[in-house]
Amino acid sequence: MDDDALLDCLIVGAGPAGLTAGINLSRFYRTIRIVDAGSSRASLIPCTHNYPSYPEGIGGNELLDQLRRQLHVNGGSVESGTIQRLKRTEDGLFLAHTGNEVIRARTVLLATGVVDIDPELEGFQGVKAQGLIRYCPICDGFEFSNECIGILARDEHGVHESVFIKRFSANLTMIDIANGDFLDQRATDQLARENITLTQGLVQRLSTDDQHRIHVKMVDGREYTFDVLYCALGTRVRSDLSRALGARRNADDYLIIDEHMQTGIEGLYAAGDMTNRLSQITVATGQAAIAATAIHNRLQHR
Repeated sequence: MDDDALLDCLIVGAGPAGLTAGINLSRFYRTIRIVDAGSSRASLIPCTHNYPSYPEGIGGNELLDQLRRQLHVNGGSVESGTIQRLKRTEDGLFLAHTGNEVIRARTVLLATGVVDIDPELEGFQGVKAQGLIRYCPICDGFEFSNECIGILARDEHGVHESVFIKRFSANLTMIDIANGDFLDQRATDQLARENITLTQGLVQRLSTDDQHRIHVKMVDGREYTFDVLYCALGTRVRSDLSRALGARRNADDYLIIDEHMQTGIEGLYAAGDMTNRLSQITVATGQAAIAATAIHNRLQHR
């Protein structure tokens, strides 16, 4: 394989982080490829109101479309596919296996994000499809100020999320779907101090009505109605590629990066949700811009 086939950077993932990095690197006249599996978390956002320059809000798919158009204008494109394996050679290059080919690159930017953990509850996916299940109170808690909010949780993470959401509404109920298996006395005491209602038990099903309100029916017959339901079961970081290379991760499995967005592996960068639990598009795009500039400067004489 000749040098013409050697990329300056392979970007894995075409969410806001990957697309932003692609835009910047294309404008630096860098040879790149963006490989995307088509499962950006941003595509699930019905409408976000905290992304700058969109006072009326913007849907996740619309934002991704605009970023792709901007990438195209600057000479870049996205190709569908999955990077199955990633290796680093003795001379510091990266080999990415797609199943159909091996891509060679001087650097790699991982922007594969995270996957929200959903409960296996009857009706959950149907309610989610209506845009009534939310995951990021930092992003959209303001839109549900003073409304009746339910939180599906099972452990201390859900308790912390509930306390955070209380800033927006005092009409708050945390539903412990694990029925107390993972909550200790300290956690339940904290909920009591914050005047957050705690409901424990098995959920039978979720449904909605004509007013788009959510009904949560418990196995024991209790039923609760909410304006919106937050799912606070955590996320799974898509860190398989970096794990195979030995990149360091913190206790929550997020990739550890430096101020240039480089991991502990020379030439391997990361940006977006896989590096922190903030889950903010602005953070992802900012990190991507930093990473792209660092990659360009690293290759300045090439």
